Amino acid sequence: MPSMNTELFASWTHAQNAVTEDEVMTRARERGSELGAHTIDPAGASILQLLSNLYSPRNAVQIGAGVGVASLSILRGMGTNGTLTVIESDLENVGALREALREDRVLGARARIITERAATVLGRLTDRAYDMVLIDAEHENLLDYVAEAKRLIGKRGVIIICNAFDEHRLAKPAVRKASTVAMRDAMRMLREDPNLLCHLLPTEQGLFIAAAKH
Repeated sequence: MPSMNTELFASWTHAQNAVTEDEVMTRARERGSELGAHTIDPAGASILQLLSNLYSPRNAVQIGAGVGVASLSILRGMGTNGTLTVIESDLENVGALREALREDRVLGARARIITERAATVLGRLTDRAYDMVLIDAEHENLLDYVAEAKRLIGKRGVIIICNAFDEHRLAKPAVRKASTVAMRDAMRMLREDPNLLCHLLPTEQGLFIAAAKH
């Protein structure tokens, strides 16, 4: 296993900084900063768009919208026939999300926004009806979200967890913060599932990917 020497760190930094974003994404991030909302890092957003393009999901679910950066990444990657269902109960975040969608000229039919708590919504969604589930919410209910995500994805589905490093606490064994423990347990739950292939991508915030085996 390579150590994080200066050359490796320089290469990692170069990869993170190589991503450029347009004005719509920049303004979405600015709104997020004003609201104090979490937004996925640029490299993570780029990977989300790439995964969405590769999977071409017809139906995707996002648990926790933030201010729309991750939502735009998925929508830009999926085909024009794809639909993203976004679950977000914070009305300020929803307002910022709607503004981002409007600026990006996303048709209303492509983005279905549900302004309720995820815990009350997920159980109403149809089993195995979704090609992609993105978890971009606080880790308080992460294990419940992961259990629901496993139920929702189809035969070629993928589950993605944002902020997998949990503000860079994940790799510190002594840290027992509730959100960190929840992330470790969620990763273990997914890795122990024989029907999934998993990997932790080292973006700035960390992206955990669990894909259904073919």
